[in-house]
Amino acid sequence: MSINCGKSTIVLDSAAMFAGIELSYGIFYTTEGVLSEVLDINSRMRLEFAIASGKIAVITPPRDYVAIVKSVARELGVLRELSNVDIEVLALASYVKKACGSSILYTDDRLVQDVAIALGIEVRGVKYIEKNRLSSYSYRCRSCGLRSSFPGTCPRCGTTLELEVSR
Repeated sequence: MSINCGKSTIVLDSAAMFAGIELSYGIFYTTEGVLSEVLDINSRMRLEFAIASGKIAVITPPRDYVAIVKSVARELGVLRELSNVDIEVLALASYVKKACGSSILYTDDRLVQDVAIALGIEVRGVKYIEKNRLSSYSYRCRSCGLRSSFPGTCPRCGTTLELEVSR
């Protein structure tokens, strides 16, 4: 199915599916990866009904949009923290934005929201209030306290560095 900008520019991630947003008014876009995360029987039945009735269009984003998302996430220092599904849904939201001039991504994932904001995509929370500005991230060693801008292992003690919100 293709994008119909006149009907919708809304992209849903898994949290939106679990909340049942697809049952509200309009047409929504999502990816195969998001569908694969919906496993419970009630959510799956709602989802299959929404797809069959044309309320949800499942679209695979072009690879160049995936590359753009990875580049922006790498610049923010959070690429390693994003799942393939996160990247896929961000790429779809970016693709919808390019095709329609704007897009709205429904997600509660704070890292996904940050990358979306950096891409110029509007975000809406599902269960929680959405962010309105980018956070700064760094990596910190829980053993010795060393801070780094990059993921990996601590050069001092070898412990895996953990992502931390700086503001």
